[in-house]
Amino acid sequence: MSIQSKIGSLLAVLFLVLIATSAGILYTVVAPEFASLDRENTIHRSQQIQNTLHDELEDLKIYSSDWGVWDDTYKYMVSKDPEFIAGSAPDDTFLLTDIHLMAFYDMNNDIVWGRWFDKNSDSFTDLEITFVDNKTRAVMSPQAVVANNGMAGFAQTTRGPMMIAAHPILKSNQDGPARGIAITGRYLDQTRMAKIAEDLNAEFNTVFSLEQSISEKQNLPIEVISDPLQTGAIGLYDDQDNHMLYSYVDIIAMNDIKLMRLVHPHPMEILDKGQFAIATVLQLLAAFFAIALFFIVVSLHKIVLNPLGTLRKKIGALKMGNTIPTEAISETQSNELLLALESFDAMESEIRQYQSDLEDKVRDRTHWLQETNDRLEEEVAERQRTEEHLLAAKVEAEQSSRSKSEFLATMSHEIRTPMNGVVGMTNLLLESKLDEEQVEYTNSIKNSADHLLLLINDILDISKLEAGVSKLEISSFSLPGILESVTSAQRPKASSKNLALISEIDPDLPEWVKSDPTRLRQVLFNLVGNAIKFTDTGYIKITVTPHKPRAGSTQWIKCSVEDTGIGISDGDQDRIFERFTQADGSSSRRHGGAGLGLSIVKRLSKQMSGEIGLESSLGNGSTFWFTVPLEVAEPTQNEDPTTQTAPSARNNASASTQVVEPVTLSEDEQLHVLIAEDNKINQMLLTKFFTKRGHKSDVAFNGLEALEYLKHQNPDIILMDIQMPEMDGIEATKAIRALEGAKSQIPIVAVTANAMKGDRDTYIAAGMNDYVAKPVDFKRLMDVIEQNVPAKVS
Repeated sequence: MSIQSKIGSLLAVLFLVLIATSAGILYTVVAPEFASLDRENTIHRSQQIQNTLHDELEDLKIYSSDWGVWDDTYKYMVSKDPEFIAGSAPDDTFLLTDIHLMAFYDMNNDIVWGRWFDKNSDSFTDLEITFVDNKTRAVMSPQAVVANNGMAGFAQTTRGPMMIAAHPILKSNQDGPARGIAITGRYLDQTRMAKIAEDLNAEFNTVFSLEQSISEKQNLPIEVISDPLQTGAIGLYDDQDNHMLYSYVDIIAMNDIKLMRLVHPHPMEILDKGQFAIATVLQLLAAFFAIALFFIVVSLHKIVLNPLGTLRKKIGALKMGNTIPTEAISETQSNELLLALESFDAMESEIRQYQSDLEDKVRDRTHWLQETNDRLEEEVAERQRTEEHLLAAKVEAEQSSRSKSEFLATMSHEIRTPMNGVVGMTNLLLESKLDEEQVEYTNSIKNSADHLLLLINDILDISKLEAGVSKLEISSFSLPGILESVTSAQRPKASSKNLALISEIDPDLPEWVKSDPTRLRQVLFNLVGNAIKFTDTGYIKITVTPHKPRAGSTQWIKCSVEDTGIGISDGDQDRIFERFTQADGSSSRRHGGAGLGLSIVKRLSKQMSGEIGLESSLGNGSTFWFTVPLEVAEPTQNEDPTTQTAPSARNNASASTQVVEPVTLSEDEQLHVLIAEDNKINQMLLTKFFTKRGHKSDVAFNGLEALEYLKHQNPDIILMDIQMPEMDGIEATKAIRALEGAKSQIPIVAVTANAMKGDRDTYIAAGMNDYVAKPVDFKRLMDVIEQNVPAKVS
């Protein structure tokens, strides 16, 4: 076979392989993408349907809020004036606004007035109180609607599926208390589904049941109708036989029953068009390759084969010593490349010499590489040993950190539990009738207990910082608000010494920032407290200014606390931030304290990536300053953590000593409290506190007794300790929340000595409503109870 035939055959095979490869790539890579586009388009349609239904619910919520937040409705819930219904809620109004149901319920979940549309008679009739099942009524109870400031969802009524929304009935200024709820509804029938399909320009089928789908001959695959689907998910079925895709979603009622299934059929048009495009491209490629093959073969003959034949003849003539011919010689007498191959024989000797030299070089390089590899293996082994040592050290450090965390949590609980009895009993004693000498003695006990609790808090803070278990909790807060919270908390202390407490903040600073507000406030609180402590006359001035120009969203601030106090000598300034250190360390020093405050402040500043320093001279006052970076944030409606009160020990220090006379309340006014607490002193403390204020309290020694108590009693609120025998507070809370009926909704407040960071989130996640730390601040406790049981606490 000639070279021309071989090259032509090779090129033909190559072109066939290229075409086959292109076809394989197009059909295995590109075609599935078309199918994927079809699936995405189908699912997108179902998502549009879901979004449209969500918008319908939001629109219905607006109608319910318009009726609920209205002074006329608020008055009607008491007066029952029929003129309000006749003038404000005629049937024509509901037809005009496309509302099929309107009702007012009082806080006892009883209907006050209601109307809904009867599709059979094409008119409105009075609403039946049993228009939905009991579970739906429980879900949309007035208490739940008020707690969530409105609710909306789907429900199965006696006249068919509906969208229902409810809103608390309040005054126009959003003032309360709520007198009930306003409920609005729309039918979720074929007419509304058809309207939604028309608005979306999309086709979909509404399947209410398997039998209905078959009877109406909707021509849907049985898998599409009967396939189970998780709530909120979108199902997809590929009907390859009919070249169709089906996406479907379930509409779930508030009683967890499936109302209907919405099915969107979608022909696989994109895939069909894509496959047609692929076939066209392959045909064009085949035609191009055929033309290219023809031109390559012709060019090969003219450009390569003819010159090679002529060259062979000329080299043959030169070898024989003949005259080199100038005419063209036919190339058919022998293989065109034979003489070209023979011409390489002359280079064989030189090539072998080069090969020998190369082998020597390779041998030397191989020996060098072997030595290098041996050294690398030794280094790798040594590195592995080092990594094993580091890993063991890391595991040991982590175990040590966990042990410190557990120790701190245990110590915090064990110390705060008896302190709760000391502080609480002292406060109760101060509320009783005492003579002047007894008041003096009791106040001494109280001041000592408060001082001890402050010391305990400082020791736990410094221990947590050293153990590395104290983490920053980043959130948005108001910078002026945090400054105001510090000055408000410290102003009574400054006023008691006739000191002026001044605060200034640069107006160019952003109002809302993001960092750890609790830590920032703690630093400011300690610095201001120290300034008041060491200042007898004059003023304390807090100044907040920019430290550096804003860089993007980062704003550095500098907070300075200036006082006119005793000042600090140069020699003491170097050690003032050390633990257990004060400028005056003598036994006769005037000012008390353990010397932990500034050490905590320094560590917290460093933890927030800032710095701290001071400027002072003995007898001329001091200025402490610190700098921290803050992220500029958007205003938020969440509770600003800067408004939180100071720690309980600090609040207790200024508690009133006013005598509280026992009071007697009627049964309707009495607050019924269940105290789940295993410590007898704390049981007695809380029982005495509530009894003196005319309220009723019962005691359960553990979570099991609390559950048994709830079988027979219905307290207004439960005060739940965390660490109790047999069943702890978290397990008891989860068990109560799992009960049926109203008892599962009884407010539960954690009253515990566990005061480590993150404990409150754990209790809220378990189902508790709020958290109060021990030692109990009774004012804080009553505020929490008032938030959860407002009807019984004034």
